[in-house]
Amino acid sequence: MDKEIFDVVNLSDEVVGRASRIEVHKDDLYHRAVHIMVSPSPNQWILQKRSAFKDVDPLLWTSSCSGHVDFGEHYMDAAVRECYEELGIETECKSLIEIFRASPCKETGYEFVRFYLLKYQKIINFNADEVLQIKEFSLGQVEQLIKKTPQVFSGSFIHLFPFLKKGVKLNEGRLT
Repeated sequence: MDKEIFDVVNLSDEVVGRASRIEVHKDDLYHRAVHIMVSPSPNQWILQKRSAFKDVDPLLWTSSCSGHVDFGEHYMDAAVRECYEELGIETECKSLIEIFRASPCKETGYEFVRFYLLKYQKIINFNADEVLQIKEFSLGQVEQLIKKTPQVFSGSFIHLFPFLKKGVKLNEGRLT
């Protein structure tokens, strides 16, 4: 994990350098990330509870999978890679639906975020080094849980959730 290198970007999401994972987090450097929400059945979404071994937001609920974009990597390729690394899902770019982009801020950890949806109805064999647990929820259930117990969710997920809800609604027809 400490050997990971990411592109450092400016506020126009243009590469201006490279830095280690530790440096981008310590120095609040702008960098890139992806989030993916997996739908195993209509109106159901998988959330993951992050492993205790994660350096950011351990043991908190978040998107189905998420991760940094490695240096020289494209967002979509990172999304495909993260699906496999965290959830064991083999997918391809054409199966992912980009629903929104978020600019870097404190809540996202200074990450430019691209958020994707994936319809996937097979068994998920998640990576126990990355993920403690997965569970299906409706977006209404997630919204209620965030209101009642926000402390069990990652701050970035809470920040991105309203955009996720809107993106899902706008793309309902593409998920059938």
